[in-house]
Amino acid sequence: MDDNLESIISRRSFLRRGSCAALGMGGLLAQLHTLRVTNAVLANTAFNDYRALVCLFMFGGNDSGNTLIPISGGNQNYSDYTASRGNAVSLPLNTLGPTTINPGNGGGRSFALHPALSGVANLFNQGHAAVLANVGSLVEPLTLASYQNRSGVRPAQLFSHNSQQELWQVSTADATGRIGWGGRVADVLQSCGANPDATVSMNISLAGSNYFLRGNQVSPYATAPGGAAGLSTSGLASATDEREAIRAAHADLIALQHNPNYSARNEITKAYADIVDRSLTSGAEVTTLFSKSTALTTPVPGTGLAQQLATVARLIERGQSDLSHNRQVFFVSIGGFDTHNGLIGPHADRLTQVNDALVYFWNALGQINMRNKVTTFTASDFGRTQVSNGDGSDHGWGGHHFIMGGDQVDGGKLYGSFNDITVGGPEDTGNGRFIPSTSVDAYSFELARWMGVPDSEMSTVFPNLARFLDVANPTTHLGFMA
Repeated sequence: MDDNLESIISRRSFLRRGSCAALGMGGLLAQLHTLRVTNAVLANTAFNDYRALVCLFMFGGNDSGNTLIPISGGNQNYSDYTASRGNAVSLPLNTLGPTTINPGNGGGRSFALHPALSGVANLFNQGHAAVLANVGSLVEPLTLASYQNRSGVRPAQLFSHNSQQELWQVSTADATGRIGWGGRVADVLQSCGANPDATVSMNISLAGSNYFLRGNQVSPYATAPGGAAGLSTSGLASATDEREAIRAAHADLIALQHNPNYSARNEITKAYADIVDRSLTSGAEVTTLFSKSTALTTPVPGTGLAQQLATVARLIERGQSDLSHNRQVFFVSIGGFDTHNGLIGPHADRLTQVNDALVYFWNALGQINMRNKVTTFTASDFGRTQVSNGDGSDHGWGGHHFIMGGDQVDGGKLYGSFNDITVGGPEDTGNGRFIPSTSVDAYSFELARWMGVPDSEMSTVFPNLARFLDVANPTTHLGFMA
């Protein structure tokens, strides 16, 4: 694969625009759109519906060993769990009853979620959530033998926070480019006619800068929980007057940079002016959106993650009507999962926040009738070691994740392959660092396809995908999107 992922997307996305015909568009028209010759012609009826994707990233590496616990079934049961984890970090069996799940495709096996995830367990048992087991960054499928003798290619800098956060968000584990898979999805959707009248980016972050939303053509828009902050007037005598003066000054600077007679005009200052211009325009639109009435009355839990999702709910509620968005991609996050010490208490606190925020978001989506149009999924740096280091766990590899949605998610099931948790077993690279049985690429593919990315563009969005599945053969897909 070409090391420069940005150049792949740029070249291939132009040359392959004709593939958008799979969504009802002619290749010529798609290329005209790329050249910005005409936007009006490109109204694509395939995008008249609304869909949103919400990535919930758990920074620090979530301890999957205590997130999904086998209770019964074959040699993967509760006694195997306690044997591999040890008493210091194992959760007592009598605390797991309220979160027991029996996957409809689990072959009779029973599992339990962490006791803090009772709301997620209820959603799972009602068919509104699914679990994907043992997923992680992979360049190609690996066995323990190919890992140990290095005949297989490993992702770069395994077990490193920064590198693995990046690889999860970029999805292509041997890429040196910093274009995220959420950004590449947006690039393709926009080139195929999604959101033709929008001025605010379809990719919106509630958690600051990230790789996931960064596209080659689509730039993400970042806003704060509660809406756009706008220009600061802190310390000024008259906030209203000074705010307008600042806006006017910015407008003058922006106009100056576009004046061909301005002697100091250069590409850097012009680019800066363009960024400021887009930011102010987007901020004004988002501020206007938040000034309008809302049907959302569900009380918001008092945590940062819940506040982020409350803002996402508002942006979804009026995404089509106020922002002209038929497709939206969001990024929210929570930190504190690097549990080397004192795993039990801090991990329960973080998962409680995740649970309460997801339950709130589910209820909020119900109020605005958007459950079947929004898919939420989790991601994290990596799983953690099955073997305890005393009272915590160290950096691992494969981990378990959740997908939440309405009729579009085939919930109540466990997807992928739940790994053998035997320490020193066939998937253990050491201390219970399990080789992922499912790649981030295969996980992301299901979500991108639901968003409307044509099959013919999947190799553009996920250059390594063919190493893990056959796009044209549904039997090779994970299948958690109905």
